[in-house]
Amino acid sequence: MKNLLTFLIAIAITITGNAQDLGDVKITSKKYGLSKMKKASKKIYINSFHIDFEVYKEAVDFKAGGDGGRISGNKSSATARAAVGLGGVDANKIQEKTNLLFNNYVSRLKKEGYEIISGEEAGKTKTLSGWEKASGPYLKESRTGIITCAPENYTFYYKKAGILGLGGLGVQAKLSKELGDVIIADVNMHVMFSENGSDFFSAGGAKVKILTNLRLIDQYTVTIPKKLKKKNSTMGKLFGSVQLKGAVENYPINSMVSFAYGKTGLGSTAQFTGTLKDNIEIEGVMKKEKIVAYQKQGSFVPTSLTTFSDYSNALADRFSKTAKWIEVDADKYAQGFYNACNTFLNKQLDEFFSKL
Repeated sequence: MKNLLTFLIAIAITITGNAQDLGDVKITSKKYGLSKMKKASKKIYINSFHIDFEVYKEAVDFKAGGDGGRISGNKSSATARAAVGLGGVDANKIQEKTNLLFNNYVSRLKKEGYEIISGEEAGKTKTLSGWEKASGPYLKESRTGIITCAPENYTFYYKKAGILGLGGLGVQAKLSKELGDVIIADVNMHVMFSENGSDFFSAGGAKVKILTNLRLIDQYTVTIPKKLKKKNSTMGKLFGSVQLKGAVENYPINSMVSFAYGKTGLGSTAQFTGTLKDNIEIEGVMKKEKIVAYQKQGSFVPTSLTTFSDYSNALADRFSKTAKWIEVDADKYAQGFYNACNTFLNKQLDEFFSKL
């Protein structure tokens, strides 16, 4: 009896540890022509199934100096840079959870009576001719600090000049027709741990603020500082690369589950796109923190007592950097990753099949 009680307590502790509170998860969806999709072939091609997770974030701000005249004086340039990374995230555990999510997804599709078209068959279509082919297990940094994961035993196609979330965009109707009037499915989810804070009080200097908040995003714009630009001239080769100071690249992303159907004939297409009404916050994995970098601009107002040394020191470019590494528990992170994605996926599948 004592051993049985110990065993039951251990199970209860395990369940409690894995049942992270996701709050009230609310979804939304856009539907068009689903009555036509009911008549589609009972076959589905999974065009994309990818989950991005963020492990590193960097932010930069730049304030240019200038001549403000005798009243304001001259100001130096200032740069502030902040970075935060996650330690402890186990890529193998994320791959395992992604595999599990995919297997759950495929099992549900088959349970509803659908046959899954292989990636090899889809690769023979004219639409995907010339596209790059990849197969899971797949873990690759798609953007700085963001890893894209695709499941094992899954083949997909992409173009080299792609975006976050692999898989063809805008090709669903063509693929549907070429594969015999089948349904084309796409699943793309993004687990982020950072977001940009506001910089309302950065007058007179450069300031960046990064907030930490682990979540499956609804929609979000990833901002990444632009990389160094190579100089091709002889002087450029001598002095190296030049950076576009303070410039960032923006990549809008959103988590979504979609099904599309395109049949020859006007008005014969159908679409279901499921998204979140709000982010799914993943609790119990990491604290919400604030990482700030601030650099005040140097200033110089010429007077009869100032020297050239005062001038050069004040107008020298100024740089400030703040970096932080946050350790997380690998199992808790992977479980939170799975719980959020699986909840969203299941809710959207329930919504989709309830309408067919």
